[in-house]
Amino acid sequence: MNFNFTKYSKIYFAIAIIAIIASIASISIFGLKLGMDFEGGSLMSVSYIQNRPSTDQIKNAISNIEGFKGAEVQPIDQNGVVIKINKTDISSETYASVLQQLKTLGQIDETSASVQTISPLVGSELKNKTVIVVIAALVVMLLYIAFAFRNVSRPISSFGYGASSTLMLFHDIIIPLGVLAVLGKLYGAQLTIPVVTALLTVMGYCINNTVVVFDRIRENLIKDRKASYEEIVNKSLNETFTRCINTSVAVLLAVGPLFYFFMGEEGLKYFTLIIGIGVVIGIFSSVFLASPLLVQWLHWRNPEKAVKTAKAFV
Repeated sequence: MNFNFTKYSKIYFAIAIIAIIASIASISIFGLKLGMDFEGGSLMSVSYIQNRPSTDQIKNAISNIEGFKGAEVQPIDQNGVVIKINKTDISSETYASVLQQLKTLGQIDETSASVQTISPLVGSELKNKTVIVVIAALVVMLLYIAFAFRNVSRPISSFGYGASSTLMLFHDIIIPLGVLAVLGKLYGAQLTIPVVTALLTVMGYCINNTVVVFDRIRENLIKDRKASYEEIVNKSLNETFTRCINTSVAVLLAVGPLFYFFMGEEGLKYFTLIIGIGVVIGIFSSVFLASPLLVQWLHWRNPEKAVKTAKAFV
């Protein structure tokens, strides 16, 4: 390839800014619908003796019971099912009503029926720990990039690479969260532990792609001392573009069937969806944003250095 990636960097930045603003707006307007992992709630499990109904049939059967509208239903084992609701006080009358509705769909094993409750205090503690984990991951990745590129050739310092990659991680996380907020408004999608796991997975995947590009820039700064920093960045992006696309497509090919075959299971459905969205967003940030951002930063901070050859910085 011989494409001038940095030539259209302002267009990429405009797209990214619009997407970030739209995501922040959707989160502010709709909010993130927290799952019972964070808000507390109840798990009701029951097993059918044979021929377990579909999740949609179960949802429809219990939708008129107070607190069970929009309940999350997940199949387990061969004929079992788990019903999750964001309610911690299930009365004996409500419990009996749910069982009665489930019996209309098939014969159940009443000895298998049980209810477990997650306290809101536990959910709040888990929420705080999740925020700490995400912030710690961002800080550690910033320090890792800065350390890994501590001997990088100028004109950009190692912390410049770290700051750029951290900004890209914010971009890669906030957009899927914005999509999740919209899905929460339209379809009741919730922010759960599996979704947080998907976001952390996306962070690791995206930082890997970004490091690959940055590492090629470092190599080319040493090999080609006649080119300017912008030319080095373009050359590096052209050399790594196919690799980034191939690895991303490989991930999407693995995630696609999971999303298709587990569409009825809320946890896996949104887990795979967030990973898929994150991978696509990650391609854009790793290739079209992270490195061109360094070039634009150099042009803004010191235009003279931006046109110097790599030899002047080694």
